[in-house]
Parts: sequence; structure tokens; C-alpha cells
Amino acid sequence: MFALSLIVVASLGAASPVYALIVANNQSNDPKQAALKFADDDGARYFTVLKPMAQQVTLLTVLDEDTQRRFPGLAAKTRPPTRRELGEALGRINAAMKVDRAAGRTPVFFFVFTGHGQRGEAGEGSIALLGEQFTRSELFGQVLQPIQASTTHLIIDACDSYFFVNQRGSLPTAAPQAMAVAQFLEERSLDKFPDVGVVLSTSSQQESHEWAAINAGVFSHEVISALLGAADVNSDGKVEYSELRAFVAAANQQVDDPRGKVNMFARPPARDRSAPLADLTAPASNVYLLLPAGAEGRHWLEDSHGVRLADFNKEAERPLVLALPPGQTFFVRTATKEARVETGPAGRLIDVAQLAWAESGIAARGGSLDESFREHLFERSYGARFYGGFVSSSGELPVGPAPEPDLAP
Repeated sequence: MFALSLIVVASLGAASPVYALIVANNQSNDPKQAALKFADDDGARYFTVLKPMAQQVTLLTVLDEDTQRRFPGLAAKTRPPTRRELGEALGRINAAMKVDRAAGRTPVFFFVFTGHGQRGEAGEGSIALLGEQFTRSELFGQVLQPIQASTTHLIIDACDSYFFVNQRGSLPTAAPQAMAVAQFLEERSLDKFPDVGVVLSTSSQQESHEWAAINAGVFSHEVISALLGAADVNSDGKVEYSELRAFVAAANQQVDDPRGKVNMFARPPARDRSAPLADLTAPASNVYLLLPAGAEGRHWLEDSHGVRLADFNKEAERPLVLALPPGQTFFVRTATKEARVETGPAGRLIDVAQLAWAESGIAARGGSLDESFREHLFERSYGARFYGGFVSSSGELPVGPAPEPDLAP
């Protein structure tokens, strides 16, 4: 297991301070697209997960009535997901990261979007802000080009998200126009941004999958579970892109309803393909939940308001450590039992083996797709065995070997 002595409370002064801008919008600007139900919930979850590890987190969303009940007090900390608010938030974050860089720090930036995406007639992707679209050209010109981060992680959970960050289609046939468009695309290629990694919910045209039983989008729920530490296969306290990809693959492997199949595109920053999406050993104001070696099977975490924060199916061989927000009540649950967790102050390590477990009384509900998710999502256990097979077949750069335990007195 990674050295818990490296976990430090508070992120101020960290060598790699973290900043996050989360945009979550249920609404579509296309009258033919129905509004989403849980994009705002997904944004709230990302805020909950990233806030303890970040210097600054901004959430642009309009939380609906049910979401405000599930996340009491959060609405007052949000701003609407408009172009103006997006620009102002980027300005504030860039100013802070510029100061960090001048001081020799290496800031990390998360740009997260959950909501509707679409392609225009020319094939350019865009995401739905409140009342207007934000295009791929604007992403590159207004976010990636001026960003002051040393490393940037783009996480986009939207239909057609692949075309929001990647080129598509043939160029016009007229030579002068083709040359101009080619130059435009070249300037806006991810290859020009070696410090940017991307995580996208789908590589084809399909709607984001939402699961009413957990009030969440399935893909965002899987990514959040991974970022909390559930994807850390070598117990070094870090979640790399290959671990995230393998974790999502394992989570979806047994889902048999084609409507529930989640596709994923992920690419780490070209400059450092081992750059972690999450680093539990970095300074943060988290509490840490330990599932020791021997604990195995499917588990999930819910808070006292019914917010399901993470799911995972653990192999028995290695321990697993999850990062949780401090000062909250959570329940660790399996299909048959549950245990209450009072996280208390930041910096604590809580061993689930020491918790008081009781028989669970959670009832199942829902239709055929709900049943497929409930029975088969996270059905495949995830750990070193699954990860080894995944990287062998996918060509991913594997993580390093598991760290040796610290046996010093």
C-alpha cells in the first residue's frame, strides 16, 4: 500500500496546486433534444470530489430542486453555465496559475463538462451552455491556448463529445479554402498541446446514459469512482489514464443491454503519459477509507442524503484506499450488508474491517435497463489480473510496479 505518511492535510502551498472548472447543464439548445435529468448531479459530484484536493474549484450550473436537496448548501456556491461566467472563471483561474508558475509551482487544471453535445453541419462539435453553444474552435482558442496550467485534464461527458476535441471529415475541394481550413485545424489539434489529456464519454453519436437509481450519468459515475482511488491498481496512491480506462472497461464488461453500453476515448498528455488524473499522496483535505487485502467484491458508497459517490468491485489480493470528503456521514454497502462511516476531520485513515457491519435493507427497483445496470455494472472484479490483460491487449503504457511496503520502525 502507498505510504500513508505522505498524505498531508491542506492543499495550499502544494508543488502542483489543482484548479477545476466544472460546467454542468441539463438543458439543450436544440428543441429536438430532451433535457437531461442528472447532468447537474454529476457536476455536483465532481465538485464534491475535486474540492478537497484543489486550490480553487468553480461550478457553473443551475441545480434543479431535487439536486439542491441532495446537495444542501451547494447552490449558493454555483454560478450559471453561461459564456460570460465561463470566461470570467477562466480569467480568475489563469491569473492564479500564472502566479503559481512564477513561484516555481506546476499547476494542474481540470476542465469538466457534463451535459448535451452535438455536431454542426460541418462536423464541428460543441457543448451546450445556457442558451448558446460552445464550439470546439472556442475550446482551443479560449481554453487550451491561453491556459497557464502545467498539465490539463479535459473530462467531457456528452453525446458527440469526441468531435468536441477531435477533427472530423474531409476538407473542402477548393485549394485556397482547403489550405486555410487545414491551417485552422492544424492550429487546433490536440497534438499541439502535449500537456493536455482528454477523457471522453463516447466516440460515436449517442446520448449520454443516465441511471435513475443512482441519480447520475453512468460514465461520470465511473470516472468519479476511479478518481476517488478505486482505479488505483498498483496501490501507489495515483490514478493514471491506463488505470482509468481499464477500470471503466471492467465496470462495463458484463452489461448486456446494448442501450447501456458506454464507449470511452481517453488519451494522456503526450509529454508525460504517466501523468496522474488523481494523486491521493498529494496534499489534500480528505479522509481516507482503507479496504484491506482480503476484502473483495462489489461495494458502493452513499452519503446520508442518498448521493451515491462511488462503485467498485475489488479483487482480494491488494488493499484499496479511497479519498472521501471530511465531516460527512457515508455508508459502505454491498448486496447484503452495510456499515456507517463518520469521516470526521481531514487526514484520518478509516479501516473498513474495524467498522460495525449490519444486514442491508436496500430494495431494488426499475425496468429492464435499470436491471441490467444493477445486475451487471461493476460485475467484473477489477484489480491486477484484469488490468494486466487490459494493457496487454490495448497497448496502453502500464503503471509501474507496486511500491514496496515501508517496514521501518
